[in-house]
Amino acid sequence: MTEREEVSKTDTEDEPRRTDEARSVEESLGERLRAVAGVAERRSFARVAREIGSLPADRARAVVEVSAQLAALSLRVSMEFLRAAPEAARLLEAEELRAWGELGRRLTMADTETGAGFFAAGTPGLADIPPGARPLLFQLCERQMSLSTSIAVETFRTAHEVARAVTDASMLTSVFRIAVEIARRSARHSADFLNSAPAVFADFEKNFGAVDRERVARASLELTEAFAARAGGMASDAWAALPAATASLSAEQALALLDNAGTFLERGGAAALHVLLSGGEVLRLAPEVFADWTELLRVVAEHGNAVLVALARTSPNFFRALAQRAGRGDTVELSRRVVRVVAEIARVDAEAAISCLRSAPSALAATTVEQFERWAREGLTQEGTADARRRRSYYALETRRSNDALRGGGAAYGLGLEEVAQTLRFYVEGLTGRAVDVAPLATFMEESRIGDGRTIQLPASVAEFADDALNFRLYKVLAAHAAGQIEFGTHARAGGDETQTEINHELRAAFDALSELYDPKNADARDAFALDGYINDPANSERALSPEEEARRARDERARRAMPADADYRAALALFPDAGLAARIFGTLENARIDRRLRHAYRGLARDLDLVREHLRTHRPPVMSLPVQLVPFELLF
Repeated sequence: MTEREEVSKTDTEDEPRRTDEARSVEESLGERLRAVAGVAERRSFARVAREIGSLPADRARAVVEVSAQLAALSLRVSMEFLRAAPEAARLLEAEELRAWGELGRRLTMADTETGAGFFAAGTPGLADIPPGARPLLFQLCERQMSLSTSIAVETFRTAHEVARAVTDASMLTSVFRIAVEIARRSARHSADFLNSAPAVFADFEKNFGAVDRERVARASLELTEAFAARAGGMASDAWAALPAATASLSAEQALALLDNAGTFLERGGAAALHVLLSGGEVLRLAPEVFADWTELLRVVAEHGNAVLVALARTSPNFFRALAQRAGRGDTVELSRRVVRVVAEIARVDAEAAISCLRSAPSALAATTVEQFERWAREGLTQEGTADARRRRSYYALETRRSNDALRGGGAAYGLGLEEVAQTLRFYVEGLTGRAVDVAPLATFMEESRIGDGRTIQLPASVAEFADDALNFRLYKVLAAHAAGQIEFGTHARAGGDETQTEINHELRAAFDALSELYDPKNADARDAFALDGYINDPANSERALSPEEEARRARDERARRAMPADADYRAALALFPDAGLAARIFGTLENARIDRRLRHAYRGLARDLDLVREHLRTHRPPVMSLPVQLVPFELLF
C-alpha cells in the first residue's frame, strides 16, 4: 500500500469520528439555544452558535464543555464566554481555551460580575505573546488565583506589556517560567517580578551593546531562576536590583558579578542578594580587588550567614572611603593589602575581621599601610586578645592598647606624625612665610610628593631608621621639600604675581611647545613629510593653501589650544600621551630642582638632605623587577 493510500485510509477512518464530534457540538448548542427565552437573545445565540460551529472540532468541543461548566454557575457568564469564544478560538488552542475558561470559572465562583467582566474583556493582548509562552502564562495565573484573584487578573491583562518589552521569545518564556516558580510561594512577588521586567530589560538595552545585552540578560535570567528555586519571592528583589548592581559596569564585569552572586546562593537568598549589590559597588570602585574581596567573602562565609551579610554590607563603605582619600593607584594597592590582611584575621575570627575592615579607613588616615598590617597581625597574637570579645574591641579601636599599638612609638613603630606635626608646621611657616596645613598620607613616599601649595602631605609615621632623631630629620627634609615647592614656584600659575613672571613665561612656553608637539595634526604632517613618496601620491595631493589662509588657520589653532588663564604645571603635563608617567618623571626632576635650590638657600639643611638622598639611593628597587613603563622613571635615580 502506498503512502497516499495509507493517508486516505486514515482520513476515511477519522471522518466518522469528526462527523460525530461535529454532530455532538451541534446538539449541545441546540439544547442551549432552546434554553434561551427571549427572541433577541435566541438570535444572538444562534449567530454565536454558527460561529462556534465553524471552528475546528477540538476547539468547538472545548468551547461547549467550558460553557456548560459556566452555565452551572451563571447563565450570564456562560453567554459572555460564548460571545468571546469564537474570536479567542482563532488564537488559542483547545487546551488554552480550557485554561482560559477555568480562570473565568474560578472568578465566577468568587463573584459573578468579575467573571462576566473577565470574559467580556476577551483575549486581545494574548496575540502579542508567542504560542510557546502562553501555556506558562495560564499556569502562572492559575497559581496566582489560588492565592489572590485580583493579582491573577492583573497579570493576565498586563502580560502583553511584558511581551512587548521582551522581544526574544526564548527569554520571554524564561521570564514566565521564573514567574511560575515564584508564584508557588508568593503571588505578589511573582507579579512584582513581571511588572519590573520591562524596566530591567530597558536598562540592559541602555547600558550594553546588542551582543553583550543578550549575554547579560540571559545570565541575569539564569541567576534569577536559581534565586526562585532556592529563595522564592526573594528572586523578585534580586531581579529588581540588577539595574543598580550592574550600573556603569562592562559586560564582562556584569557577567563576573552575576556568576559570583550565584555561587553564594547555597548560603541563602539574603546572602547572595547582598553579595550581588555590594559586588557591583566594589567593581565600580576597585575592580582590580574584586577577586581578593570574593576570597575574603568565602573565608567569612564559613563562619555563618550573619557575618557574611555584615561583611557584604560593610565593604562598599570601606572602598568608598579609600577612594575619596587616595589616588587610583594608591586605592587599588591599599585596598588589596587591607583585604588580604583582613582575610587572615577572618580565618580566626570573622566578626573581628569585620571590625578591622570598618576601622581601616580611619586607621590608615593616622598611619602607614605597613604599620596597619603589623597592627592587624599583632592583634591575633598580642596578650589579652585571646578572648573573642577583647579581640573584637581591639580591631574596633575601642581600647587604649589598640590605639597605642596602631600609632605606637619608639623603634618598634617609628615616629608618628601627630607627635611632630605642630613643630613641622612652624618650621614650614618659618621658611615660606605662609600658614599651611599638615595632613597624613597612608603610605611612605619614595620621593617627595608634589602637593597643592596649601597642604603638606607627610607619612602618618616614619620608621625608616631605628632612631627617632633620624626619623625626625627625614620628616624635616620632606617638610622642607614641600616648603621649597611653595617658595620656588612649583605651584606658579599663569597670570600670577610679578615675582613669578619668569616662571609664568617658562610655563607658557612649555605649554605651547607641548601643544604643538603632540597635536595630532602635526604628528600626521610629520609622518607625511618623513615618508613622502611612500604614502603620498603627488598626483592626488591637495592644493596648497594661500599664505593668508594658512595664517588664519594657524591663529585659530593657537586660540583653540591656548593655555587656560589660571593653568599650572598640571595643564602642561596633561598634554603628554602618558600623563601618569609624565607626572612621575616631572615630580622626580622637580624634586631634584627643589633639592638644589634648598642646598643653596639653606646651607644648614645639607646634612639632612645628604642623609635622605643616600637612604633613597640604597633602597631603590632592582630595575629588572619593575614594569617596563616605570623603567625610564627609575633610571633618573
